[in-house]
Amino acid sequence: MTRSWSIRARTAVVFAVASVVLTTAVLVFVNLASQASYARELLVTEIRGSSAPTGAPLRPTGASPVPSAPSTGQPVGTGVALVRTVATLQWQWSAVGVGVAGLLAGAVGWAVSRRMLRPVDTITETTTRLSASNLHERIALGGPDDELRRLADTIDALIARLEGAFESQRRFVAQASHELRTPLAVQRAALQIALPDDATPAEIADARETLLAENRRTERLVESLLVLAEADRDVGAERVPVDVDELVADVVATVAAAARAAEVTVGSEVADGLELVAEPVLVRQLLLNLVDNAVEYNVPGGAVRVRVDRDGIVVENSGPDVRPADLERLTEPFQRAAATGSHRHSGLGLSIVAAVARAHGWSLDLAARDGGGLVATVRTLPAAAGGVSAE
Repeated sequence: MTRSWSIRARTAVVFAVASVVLTTAVLVFVNLASQASYARELLVTEIRGSSAPTGAPLRPTGASPVPSAPSTGQPVGTGVALVRTVATLQWQWSAVGVGVAGLLAGAVGWAVSRRMLRPVDTITETTTRLSASNLHERIALGGPDDELRRLADTIDALIARLEGAFESQRRFVAQASHELRTPLAVQRAALQIALPDDATPAEIADARETLLAENRRTERLVESLLVLAEADRDVGAERVPVDVDELVADVVATVAAAARAAEVTVGSEVADGLELVAEPVLVRQLLLNLVDNAVEYNVPGGAVRVRVDRDGIVVENSGPDVRPADLERLTEPFQRAAATGSHRHSGLGLSIVAAVARAHGWSLDLAARDGGGLVATVRTLPAAAGGVSAE
């Protein structure tokens, strides 16, 4: 496939062709109009000459005397020959003028397009040079606020988003590697130290329990990573009406055993006839993570309250005080608000919640609760945009 002409070449050709066409049209009009005028004057002169006395000079009205031809004495014939000569010269010089005008217009078009499209070269060079290692660079195009400037600013914004995504991916991979290394190291230690060649049945049983616990922790971590990757996809075509009351009841029943073990009370409140238009599997995971986190990071005798209304989903729990500085990092992968004696969580719970909210176009707000604990609010959009609606 051959490469098409550049914008500069096409601009120059368009300028040249347009100039040739316009110049030709003007010159053709001028030449034809001039010849018609000359012919009309000569016709009038010839008619007057045929009715004038023999030998009387023939000339147009208001014109200078026309000299008679030396041989024939016919001034009209001489005028016709002069008009033809003038017309021929006009056409010849017109052709030269059209050619020169086309060349000049092409040169002007090339210069103008080169000047106007110079920012395109800057944009091309910068975007060609970009890679994962230098996403900090920007086009930073100056000049007037025209279409090319807006295009460059849009590309800069895209590069900034890509830089953030790449940086987040690097952190995630590093953190995931660290989290996966810990259970693997524990399992290796259990195999090397707790299971010597002369291990007793009690030592074998202890090692088995340790390995099973670490295996379950690794399994939950891998499942959380898969859910997090799944939550970042576009779910626009997969949204269906979800029965919020049934969904909340299912989540509360799922965490009931963990809540009893932690001596935490879980309650729920859902507006009557409320319906959530969303991807059901991911929204269930969002609710489950919020409620499970609220139970995990609580205190004995504490409480968890789940409230869903037309403004969104609110999960409020008692517990230790949460510092404002910790709120900003809780949605980052593998970040925990406080240490607990349980190892049920991988530190991805709120990261998954934030990803599910983003996928649906919602927002997640975290706030410290008066008296200790956390208030997590998922603000949904109107039903037309995929949020909460009332039947």
